Amino acid sequence: MSDEPLGQARDSRHPRIRMALKPFLAGMAAVIPILATGWIIVLVFKLLHRIGRAIINLALSGLNALRSATPEEAWKIEYFPGDDLLWLFIPLALLFVIGLAVMNKPGHRFSSWIDDSLTRVPLLGFIYGTIKQFVDAVRNLGGPRKFKGVAYIEYPSPGCRLIGFVTGNFHDPQTKKDVTSVFIPTSPNPMTGFVVIVDDEKVHDSEMSLEEAGKMILSAGLVAPESYELK
Repeated sequence: MSDEPLGQARDSRHPRIRMALKPFLAGMAAVIPILATGWIIVLVFKLLHRIGRAIINLALSGLNALRSATPEEAWKIEYFPGDDLLWLFIPLALLFVIGLAVMNKPGHRFSSWIDDSLTRVPLLGFIYGTIKQFVDAVRNLGGPRKFKGVAYIEYPSPGCRLIGFVTGNFHDPQTKKDVTSVFIPTSPNPMTGFVVIVDDEKVHDSEMSLEEAGKMILSAGLVAPESYELK
């Protein structure tokens, strides 16, 4: 019987190739997160830039129509140094104004009316509702409705545990027991998963932080918390 830890791969038959690949893989691990972050920032910048220009073009078109301006008299976008920052500022300022509006009662009522109208449309309502739930979940991550901690759920057999995030504690009037709701995320995409309601005595608290558990799930178990002793 081998003394190697269960699931650990045997040494490669080509140690030189493996040693040569280590610096390459280490370089990829260092560079890819930086490139991916920069790529996302550039995409967001380009998106906001296009939205800002579209808003200005729409506003100028409306003003030109009210003025009955000829093509020679029409107001147009003039290019000037630093205009990219202006197009970036416009959609951000618009979002800020919309946010102030929906925080008031009339704006909140109008936003709720739009929500109700869109969710009643077949197919479109499903898409809109899913996106809205995701956005609301991301917005509330730092608020009072965030995950309360990390816990283990023994499933699907004794000795097998699932990592979950505690979302709430309740009292079940039917069973007369205190229960805990736990969100079990899937790996490596933690944005999907399922919720289980478990008796309190069957929920095992974990010393992992939310960040450590998230990294472990995203990496499919390859990135373990520092407190764990790797074999």
